[in-house]
Amino acid sequence: MTTQTAATQFLFTAEQEDYRARLRAFGDTFADGYHERALSTEFFWDVYEGMADQGVLGLSVPRELGGQGETAITSGIAMEEIAHADFNAGFALFGALCTNALLAEHASPEVRDSWLPRALAGKTAIGLALTELVAGSDARGIQTRATKVDGGWTITGHKTSSGFTMVAGATIVFARTGDGPKDITAFLVPLDSAGVDRERIPSFGFRPTGRGKIGLSDVFVPEVNVVGQVGQGFGLVMEAFDYTRAILALLGVGTATRALDVTIDFVSERETFGQKLATRQGATFPIAEHLTVLESVRWMAYHTLALKDAGLPHTKEAAMVKWYGTKASVDAVRDAIVLLGHRGYSEELPLMQMMRDLAGLEIADGAPQIQKMIITREVFGRSHYRRGTTA
Repeated sequence: MTTQTAATQFLFTAEQEDYRARLRAFGDTFADGYHERALSTEFFWDVYEGMADQGVLGLSVPRELGGQGETAITSGIAMEEIAHADFNAGFALFGALCTNALLAEHASPEVRDSWLPRALAGKTAIGLALTELVAGSDARGIQTRATKVDGGWTITGHKTSSGFTMVAGATIVFARTGDGPKDITAFLVPLDSAGVDRERIPSFGFRPTGRGKIGLSDVFVPEVNVVGQVGQGFGLVMEAFDYTRAILALLGVGTATRALDVTIDFVSERETFGQKLATRQGATFPIAEHLTVLESVRWMAYHTLALKDAGLPHTKEAAMVKWYGTKASVDAVRDAIVLLGHRGYSEELPLMQMMRDLAGLEIADGAPQIQKMIITREVFGRSHYRRGTTA
């Protein structure tokens, strides 16, 4: 391998850089409205449809099904740039990258053709309902049950902390279809179905994306609404985590970088004791430190996505960047708030809302303790962990 070839493996292509610049310009058109939208429970359909016009909602969907058929790295670039403009728009993109790909790859033609075009156009959103009060990262603990009936299935149970509960037209529900620990199946459930009850969860963040609870009481879905194979839903979850954890890290990086941009502007202009804050190491060194850490997280995330694109294992890397990346993002915003003083600790600027939004990322797709378990399991082997660990 030549030196030039080795070097280019660590650089984005000219096409990717152009794509990044285009999305940065698009994000600039709605970035100023982030704070107002983040405090509202109304979903931003105008921004979401604009994202659809940019093609980002279909990045993980094959071209023959109406998507862009792009690499995981390109999806990461889109996430970083959209999140730089608006955390919640980034989280909405995260949901679309996950569920639109599941429909494209694993839904029946009838369900796919009915729901996917609308989802790609930003006319509806598809949620994902996995978490229960007794089952989060431990997906084997799911108690929601699907029972086979004539022509389909009836589903009974409760889901919680599900994104887009109050926004989506349908959600992918994971339910138990057998007595084995992995006998879990995914179903596409329209949220206007008889027997579905929805309730918003009051939250410090994720307000416009409609985090909530879903009650299912003998909800009938036809056989064609099975997503993937019966009894294979657990595998869909585990495979998705290795991708989504890296994407979530970039959601954090994009948001935290925006917070540092605000801080740099403030430090550059503010004067104390007759000098600019930018001349004081106490103000500038924390910024230098966080920019360095976030840059390392970026490359951990893109390395993980490159492994996915190459078809190579990346479970350990995904857990590393999910744990460290979300922590680094929260740390950066917290220091930004401190540097801006009383203005940072107010609703005058968006920094406190960024902190509230980012705090939820440390829990999503597995809390830090889960990520560390995964890392050490990959290093030391499963035999060192009690039977039943599933994350």
